[in-house]
Amino acid sequence: MRVLVVDDSSVSRMLVRAVLEGEGYEVREAQDGDEALRLLAVYTPDIVTMDVHMPGMDGYETTARILELYALPVVILTASVDHFASSTAIRALEAGALAVLEKPTAPTSLDFADCVDELLRTLRNMAQVKIVRRKRRTAEDVGEASPLVTFGAECDPQLVVIAASAGGPLALKALLQRLEPQPWPLALVQHIAPGFLPSFRDWLATLTSMPVEVAEQSRRLLANTLYLAPDGRHLGFSADRRVALYDGPPEDHVRPAANHLFRSAAQCFGKRAIGIQLSGMGRDGAQGLAALCRRGALTLAQEPSSAVIDSMPRAAIALQAVRQALPPEDIGQLLNAIAARLVAPNGSDRRE
Repeated sequence: MRVLVVDDSSVSRMLVRAVLEGEGYEVREAQDGDEALRLLAVYTPDIVTMDVHMPGMDGYETTARILELYALPVVILTASVDHFASSTAIRALEAGALAVLEKPTAPTSLDFADCVDELLRTLRNMAQVKIVRRKRRTAEDVGEASPLVTFGAECDPQLVVIAASAGGPLALKALLQRLEPQPWPLALVQHIAPGFLPSFRDWLATLTSMPVEVAEQSRRLLANTLYLAPDGRHLGFSADRRVALYDGPPEDHVRPAANHLFRSAAQCFGKRAIGIQLSGMGRDGAQGLAALCRRGALTLAQEPSSAVIDSMPRAAIALQAVRQALPPEDIGQLLNAIAARLVAPNGSDRRE
C-alpha cells in the first residue's frame, strides 16, 4: 500500500513513516498542504494521512483540495484533542475525510500500541474505499413527491434514531440542514475517535437550530433535541423511555454501536420509532435496523449511490431491513412531511 503522510512536524512524519514502513507500506512525505498538492501531481498514493494544524493551508483546506482534484481517501491524524485541533479535524470530516484519529506519539507512551493498531486497521480499511466526487445536489434536484409515497397514515413516531460512520458527517449535514423543528427527540450514534465528540457536537449545532447534547444517564428525552452517544458507551433507552447508557462490550468492534441503539429503540418504542442508517463502512446497524423493521417501525437508509461509503446502508438493505432508501436531503424532507401531519397549525401535537 502507498501512503502519503502530510504533517509539518518532521518528528511526527518520521514516527508515522517508521510505523508504516515496518508494515511494508511505501511512504512519501509532505511538510504542508502546498507540497502535498505538488507531490500528488506526480505520485498517486492509495491513501493520505493528514495533519490538521499546519502553516499555510490547514488540514481542512488541504483535504478539500485533494478530494476536489484527486478523489483520494484521506484520514486525519491529530497530535491532540484540544479544541482547536479537533475542531479543524471535524471540519476536515465535513470536507470529506473518512476518519479522524489521534496520531501515535512516543513509542514509550502507554497507549502507543493501541494507537498504532487503530491507525493500521483504519488505513487498511479506508484504502479500499473508492472516492467518487459527485455533483452537489441543488434544491431543484431534490424532488418533493418521491420521499412521500411509502409512509402511511399509521406512522406515528415518538423517536428518531440515526446511525453513521465514515462519510456520516457529510450525510448528517445534508439531513440536518433540511430539518424543520421536530416533534420528537432524535438520537445519534456516529463512529468517531474518542476525544473528538465535544467538537463534533459543536459542529452539529452549527447545522441545526435544535439543541445538540451528549446523552446523560436517565435523562428524559425532549422533543426537537438531538442526543449523541457518549465516547465509549452504548446508547439505548429504558422502559420509561429515558436515556440508558450501557458499558457492555463492543459490538462489531465498536462502542457505541448502532445495533445497540436500534435494538433498544425497537424494544422500548417499537413501531413508534424511525430508524435511519447513513454512510459507513461495515455492517454495524443492519441487524438492529432489522429488529426495528420487524416491530413495524419506519426504517430508512441512505441511498447507496449518495453515500461516501455505502457498506452500512447496503448491509441493511441486503437484510431487507429498509423500507425506503433515499439521499439524506430527502430523508430530512420525509421527516418534515411526517411531522407536518402530526402537528396542528397552532403548533400543538395532534397526538396529545
